[in-house]
Amino acid sequence: MRWSVYIFVWFVSLGMMVAGTLEESDSAFVEAVLPVLKSHCVDCHSTRKQKGELDLEQFDSLETATSQSGVWEKVVEQVKLGEMPPEDADPLDAKTRSQLLQGVDQMLQRMAMVNAGDPGPVVLRRLSNAEYTYTIRDLTGLQSLDPAREFPADSASGEGFMNVGHSLVMSPSMVEKFFDAAQEVAAHAVLTPEGIRFSNSVNRPDWAQENLEAIREFYARYTVPGAEMSLNLQGIRFDSRDGGVIPLEQYLAVALELKKADSMDSCSAVEKAAEKSGLSSKYLSILLSFLNQSEPEKFARPLCELWQKSDSPDVAAMAQRIRERQGALWTFNPVGHIGKRGGPAAWQTPRDPSVEELKTWIPEWKEWEESKIRETAKEHLSAFRKVFPGALCYTRIVPVDEVVTLS
Repeated sequence: MRWSVYIFVWFVSLGMMVAGTLEESDSAFVEAVLPVLKSHCVDCHSTRKQKGELDLEQFDSLETATSQSGVWEKVVEQVKLGEMPPEDADPLDAKTRSQLLQGVDQMLQRMAMVNAGDPGPVVLRRLSNAEYTYTIRDLTGLQSLDPAREFPADSASGEGFMNVGHSLVMSPSMVEKFFDAAQEVAAHAVLTPEGIRFSNSVNRPDWAQENLEAIREFYARYTVPGAEMSLNLQGIRFDSRDGGVIPLEQYLAVALELKKADSMDSCSAVEKAAEKSGLSSKYLSILLSFLNQSEPEKFARPLCELWQKSDSPDVAAMAQRIRERQGALWTFNPVGHIGKRGGPAAWQTPRDPSVEELKTWIPEWKEWEESKIRETAKEHLSAFRKVFPGALCYTRIVPVDEVVTLS
């Protein structure tokens, strides 16, 4: 509010100053300049004679006088140099000379105030070829685009520059070339739920592949290669888990450092430790919450007790125990069979262990009925799978067919 008042007062003051300058210059021309012109100048510089191609008789009012600032700048220059009046004419006394110069100076100030802030005529110009190309590249992020390659070369104007408005004309043929360039750029636009992105390719299959690569790259930041499970189809062995395995030892080691420092509950400490080790702070927080459960489920209880009851638990042993559970709870399928009739729905699918396996893991369940074991284990196993998936991504897809194998 305060600044609004200041700005308003400033504009009012500026308007009053301009109005005062206009009134002063009007009276200065009528009272100081015009009498001197009539008595000392118009005899030689009249409309009829125009000696030196200068007509001062035409300036009979302030409006006509202020229309030609260059004439009055020349008058001031000649009077100050003593060139005018000439030697054969009556000279100007000091008072009259000062009166004329002050009056003309006020007129020139009036012209400057009236045109203050006006840059003059501005030519509507287009972007030069280079400016257009760099602008498109900045907007799309694609440095390979060259939309102006079919444009005619920009011509240089009299100043020697190629980005002057007078030389950057827009002809009908140039408009068509801009439309063609816009269509070429639009062909690289990819519509997404979040908006528009641009791709180096104009083919839809390439767009899908770019999305897949981005997803794989994201998960690959926090995973390590692993190929513990393999497939043997038609005598050919394939690693079905080539990449995408969570580095459990690294996460457990960082978690142990936080435990020794008694900073497992500090979000900032967890984020700093994960960033320092190149791990995911989100997954590290999930792992710590899982290991520090006050009342863990039966399936997770041995692991949580091993973590909570020891000041320095065996990280390698814990990772090995988790991997044994992962191997029993997940199945990796041939990619080429996904979607086929009777085939798997995904590359990685949950596997329900047998009742006998469950009894070996949880001794308390040996006396339970099979239906009760399966009903209880369903929830327990689902919670464990959420924290310890078999893998996060599969960077090298190997489609496998009954007849043809493609890599």
